[in-house]
Amino acid sequence: MAFDLNSIVFFIPFLALAVSVIALSVAIAIHFRIKKIFRSANVPDIERLIALHSKTLEEFVKFKAESVNYMQTLNARIKRKTNNASTLRFNPFQREGIGGNQSFASVFADEEGNGVVITSMQTRERTNVFAKPLKNWQSEYNLSEEELKVIGQAKGR
Repeated sequence: MAFDLNSIVFFIPFLALAVSVIALSVAIAIHFRIKKIFRSANVPDIERLIALHSKTLEEFVKFKAESVNYMQTLNARIKRKTNNASTLRFNPFQREGIGGNQSFASVFADEEGNGVVITSMQTRERTNVFAKPLKNWQSEYNLSEEELKVIGQAKGR
């Protein structure tokens, strides 16, 4: 199938017209988009528009840095707060058949296990209160069975 030179010459203007119409459509679309951008920014030229957007971007970068810093501060503060608290009531004299569940052991610790275990031992004659510091869910002092149990409950929360 051979193309005639006259046929090719005949279709070139139509092809040029089609390309011109497509280019004009794209130019009109771009014009309206640019007009919309300038209208929303309310600036007369592109230099001021770019300066405005640069300033806005700098403000966003500064805001982001301040926000990240604030979130890190909050995170550090939250870690120091007591969020693991548990109490266990018990009778230390069960075997002797006296007393009730008036004695208790309570744990107050942060999420890293730093805090205190407070134990109260109630008898008819007196009340003894013990406080043992916790570091990483451990204490340098000997812990009773009840204290270990209440530490396990608080750690599991």
